[in-house]
Amino acid sequence: MKFRMPMLLLAAAFVSAHVQAADDCSFVKKVELPSRQQVAVVSSGALEPCSTGSYAVRVYSTAHAAPGFDTDDYVTGALHARDGTVTDAYTADLGTRAPQALVVTTRSAGSGGYVGAQAYVTTPRAVRLVASVDGLAPDADIAAALRKTIGKRSGAR
Repeated sequence: MKFRMPMLLLAAAFVSAHVQAADDCSFVKKVELPSRQQVAVVSSGALEPCSTGSYAVRVYSTAHAAPGFDTDDYVTGALHARDGTVTDAYTADLGTRAPQALVVTTRSAGSGGYVGAQAYVTTPRAVRLVASVDGLAPDADIAAALRKTIGKRSGAR
């Protein structure tokens, strides 16, 4: 009986440490999409390993949002598998088919540190993946690689 409390405390500490360790590589970023009156929130999967898992893209309307409440009006979202850690989310002009694309980048956990990226476009009610690249060198021009992929897709139609 006298060992029960120390064992419970030890178990609680172990669980807390495990949850903290799994979340050390978490990613959350809010990206403004002003021309669409939207904001996107990109976040890596909670409690997933750093090197693999998923990330979410959630889109909110800011058309009627009061200051400080830009994530109140959820519109749409998407889940995407990832091979690596999410490193950034930002907007980029990827041409006429994706003038204000939301770009999410990842870096592989391996020794090469290869980069991947996905580009999304949003509408008032949807978020759509328009390009994806993987295995890029760490210093690659991500926007150029995504533009090239979008160009190949539009040429195939």
